[in-house]
This record gives sequence, structure tokens and C-alpha cells, in this order.
Amino acid sequence: MSSRSHFHTLDGLVARIDPRNSWIGYLIAAGTLLAIGLAVSEPSASQGLDLPARFVFWLAHVASALFLFELAQIHLGRIALFERLPPLLLVLAVGVVGAFFFAVFNLVLLDRIVELLDGQMDQEPISVSSLLDELRDSGVTSVLFWVLLNGPRLIMIAQQKDADEPPSAERPDSLDEPSAFGGALLDLLSRLPRRIGTDIVAISAELHYLRVYTRNGEALILMSFGRAVEALDVIPGQPIHRSHWVALAHIARLENDGNRVFCQLDTGLELPVSRSHRARLRAALAVRDEQQVLQTAHKMSAVPRQPPGLLS
Repeated sequence: MSSRSHFHTLDGLVARIDPRNSWIGYLIAAGTLLAIGLAVSEPSASQGLDLPARFVFWLAHVASALFLFELAQIHLGRIALFERLPPLLLVLAVGVVGAFFFAVFNLVLLDRIVELLDGQMDQEPISVSSLLDELRDSGVTSVLFWVLLNGPRLIMIAQQKDADEPPSAERPDSLDEPSAFGGALLDLLSRLPRRIGTDIVAISAELHYLRVYTRNGEALILMSFGRAVEALDVIPGQPIHRSHWVALAHIARLENDGNRVFCQLDTGLELPVSRSHRARLRAALAVRDEQQVLQTAHKMSAVPRQPPGLLS
């Protein structure tokens, strides 16, 4: 492995787990700290366990809750009824749904495992009343936990929007004709702060959040990656990774580094290209370059030539 590839791997790993920039890293850090706090404070649910066992107990609960809440957030964010909600209301709705699924998961699996480890062979049957008891004990706390966890990102999204200007509804340069997808694209653009413009260069998924890169900057919005890719179907571009989409017009070059390929964009942004997308991306770039050559040749042929006698 070359030194450049080694640094790219380390940089990518650091960026992926840095809680300040990565939602995944933020979830890992917040979940770990919460599990440590619960283990140290020793709530009644984990009384009788030593500190390492309490940490494992609460880490299992917190990790499963985060997984279920994130799963609910991703799937509900793709439903038209929910995607129209303001970010805070959407997160709150997900909190309610996630709390229900976590209560079921806790009742069906986690509590059973703890009882078996504790030597309780005669387990109570699962019933509606036991589910209601579980929701009473953890429902409100779970919803509040999810809302507070998303709080910093929701504040960041709110601060990105210009308070004294209406949302941007400008058409990007690549959108020349109206289409059936124009409404979805304009919905995406309306979520962007005016200061970064609407000339989209790339988008990157951060679970249920989306980072949008333009010529003038970047912004974080609450939108699923799949829905954003569908909205951008009117712009020449394509996914290059399960978490990245790029506009073909902004690709400067592809860089090979051993077995890794990176897409260098004209803004300086560099994104990885997965193996499954490389052939299609190279083919699309070949077509783009050919069209650019033909357009240049057509423009040159359209320029009137001066008669030879006028050149002196």
C-alpha cells in the first residue's frame, strides 16, 4: 500500500468517526457516553450487577435503541406524509415510532436474555399489558433521548437558513427544461441556504442526514440519500458509492491509488468511487468528454472565416 493510500484510509476513517463532523461518529460517542453514565449511576434495572456487567447491559440497550430509531428515521423519511414535516416534527414523530419498536424489542429479546442470565427460567408471557408497562417505563424517556440527540443537528440546519431571506427557488444551470422531477428537485433546493447557491456538485449521505456540496459551499439537510438521488435525476450525474452522488459536469478527473479510485471534483472535493460504479462512471465521463469535443468543434466551425485578401 502506498503512503498516499495509507493516509487516505486513515483520513477516511477519522472523518467517518469524528463526532464533530460525522453523524455515525456522533451516535457512537453519544451512545458510549450514555452507557457509561448509566452504568456508573446504577439505575434500578441494573442493580446487583458489577460495573463491567452494568456497562454491557446498558450498552446493549442504548445500541439497540439507536439502531431502531435510526432505522425508523430512514424509512419514515422516505414516506411522503412524513417527508413534508418540518425537521423537528419529523424527528419527534420518529421518536414516537422508534420508542414503540424499542419497547417491543426490549420486551421480546433484551429482557428475556437478562432474565435467562439471571437464572429466571419461569418467564412471564408477553401481553398487551406488559407492552404498555414497558412503554410507560421507557417511552417518554426514549422519545426525549432521540430528540435531544438530534438537537445539535437540527439547530445547525435551522441556523443555515437565512432568517431574512425566503428559501431559494432558483433553477440550477443544469436544469433547462421543466420535468416531472422538477418539483422534487426544487424541494431539495428549498432546503439549502441561499449563501451556497444551487449549483450542486455532490451529495453525501450521513445516515438520515444529507450533506450537499455546491460551488459556493456545503450544507447539512434532513433528507434521505435515495430521495435526493431521485430528485437529482434531471441533472447529469450518478452515484459513485452507496453514500455519494456527483454531478458529471463538476468532475475534474479520476485518480487511481492502488486498488482505490477517487473522484476529484472541480471544487477540490475528493470522494471515493466504489468498484461497482467505476466502469459506469468512466463510460459516462467518456461520453461527456466526447460531447464537449463535438460542441467545441461545432462552435469553431460556426465562426465565419475572413477572406484571404482581408488578412493583410
